[in-house]
Amino acid sequence: MPRCWVGGVGALSAAIACGAAITDDISDDVVRRVDPSVVAIQHERAAGSGFFITEDGYLLTNGHVVRGNDEEDPTQPARSITVVMYDDQKLPARVIGFSLDPDVALLKVDPPRPVRPVEFANPREAHVGQVCFAVGTPVGLKRTYTRGILSNIERADLGTETRVFQTDAAINPGNSGGPLFDREGRVLGLNTYAGRGQNLGFTIPIDVALVLKDHFLRHGRFIRALVPIFLTSELYDELARAFEVERGILINYVLPGSAAYRAGLRDGDILIAVDGRPCSARRRVELLDFEWEQSIRTPGESVAYTVVRRTPKGVTNLTVRAQLEAMEPLPTMGRHAGELVETRIEAIGLGVLPIVTAHRILHALPDDRGVLVQTVQPFSAAARATLRKLDIITSVAGRPTPDVSSFIAALESNLAAHVSEIEMDTVRGRRRLPTALAPPYPLAGRRVAWVAVTTNAAFADLIRRELLADGAEIRRDVEASLDGVILVADRAVDLAKHDGLADSMGKVWARGGVIAAVGPAALFAIERVPDLRKKKMTTDPVLSAEVKRLGGRYTGGAMVADGRWITATGSDRASVRAFARAVRRALWALDSPPEEPDDADTPTTPTD
Repeated sequence: MPRCWVGGVGALSAAIACGAAITDDISDDVVRRVDPSVVAIQHERAAGSGFFITEDGYLLTNGHVVRGNDEEDPTQPARSITVVMYDDQKLPARVIGFSLDPDVALLKVDPPRPVRPVEFANPREAHVGQVCFAVGTPVGLKRTYTRGILSNIERADLGTETRVFQTDAAINPGNSGGPLFDREGRVLGLNTYAGRGQNLGFTIPIDVALVLKDHFLRHGRFIRALVPIFLTSELYDELARAFEVERGILINYVLPGSAAYRAGLRDGDILIAVDGRPCSARRRVELLDFEWEQSIRTPGESVAYTVVRRTPKGVTNLTVRAQLEAMEPLPTMGRHAGELVETRIEAIGLGVLPIVTAHRILHALPDDRGVLVQTVQPFSAAARATLRKLDIITSVAGRPTPDVSSFIAALESNLAAHVSEIEMDTVRGRRRLPTALAPPYPLAGRRVAWVAVTTNAAFADLIRRELLADGAEIRRDVEASLDGVILVADRAVDLAKHDGLADSMGKVWARGGVIAAVGPAALFAIERVPDLRKKKMTTDPVLSAEVKRLGGRYTGGAMVADGRWITATGSDRASVRAFARAVRRALWALDSPPEEPDDADTPTTPTD
């Protein structure tokens, strides 16, 4: 039977004109009914497809379609997402939650009138050979329909957390997140992975996506349940004969001292029932189904495991009871980008992560408490201290650092004191390696006022920490004799409460100092220092009209450096980091620079 590719809302007649490929098996009424439910999704990094699931504008797509580009925080979505509806109407969208495995995201738009949601098929009734069709925007081609069959409904060899469907309906980049319909126009799943060969496309079953949708609505993220930590594998025929059992699931590892171990589970146990219900997995797909059903249970539930155990006295059955817990955030592994936020200090070239149990299992880390080295920049102070990725830093200057907050507190204390060599205790594998970090402090002697009134503490702390690591003296009071003033505020009016700020800031500028502002703080600066209106700047886009009313030169960029006047929207980590680098260069470039900073050769590019 021929395959037909069709594009365009106004070209449905062309779809019908393709003949038997659509009209014999998929009626034109079905195509007309589903067409308004499918959307295109666009943002600064990628494009994909999606579909409405409620009349008030909730829609599903893939997690990788909406993922942002924050290297330090993989949980952040793209900044500006636009949904393009079937009639070309464009609506801004916000991300309610997303995951990369399963590869699902939930978005919300506010349509001016009710939209048409899709209907759902029962994916458990899907079968190989079933006619299906995909709708999306592959390689940028608007509203494309592709037809085929389900080629496999038990695909378990792609490294995914759940089974996926395979189809020979054409799936290409841009189809991601779009629906795979059955012949009645009901959604079987979300198209996600394109194969490496022809006629290979993969789809997440819709029941999996709907579980994640519920988690996103309740928690903003997917929360897995488990009894930590034990690992399972399928009990294939040869293994079953070796253990002399007919059915079950092999427990091949139990972490010593863990909740699973304390409950009584042991390596080599054969799990035969959960809460009295028999369980078994002869094949990988059956194991995935079992583990998925367990992981979507509610943390806090009590669970009873019945196992078969071989002992020197023979084979025995026993039941152990444990409590499900919420899984720790995941590190980068498999298709997971991770859920852990890195704390990175560019001035010394070091980034660290909190350590979770999965780290210790994946990388055979010892039990020492500390922070995990994630990033070491070449030629940096961290590199000169011979730190490496996966090192564990257990103390700084004699102070234990069992977590990231204690590590940062100890490090900042030494940076503020300009300690020339900061001693650190590290663990690498089975070796304990003392070392010393020697920051170059290129801004030593520079005095900077720090005025922050913001709820976005993470970004504000990033800027302050980078200046501190560069050796600048951070002051809370604003004096005319300072080298610079850094302003961070959610509202310009909040800064007006600081007595003498405007007068001192104007004097700092007049004597050749640096003025830098993030977000609405830039509006306060140009109100109080009229000379700044002559220079290029940026701020929160909603304030652009006010900037222009005051005579300012608003550019709309994420970060703008115009000499000693530096501004950023503060909307994402990339712009905040660019802001911190620009402030560093501007402070260094003042009269009699103490030392060349490490990144001085990096050009400053105002984003006009």
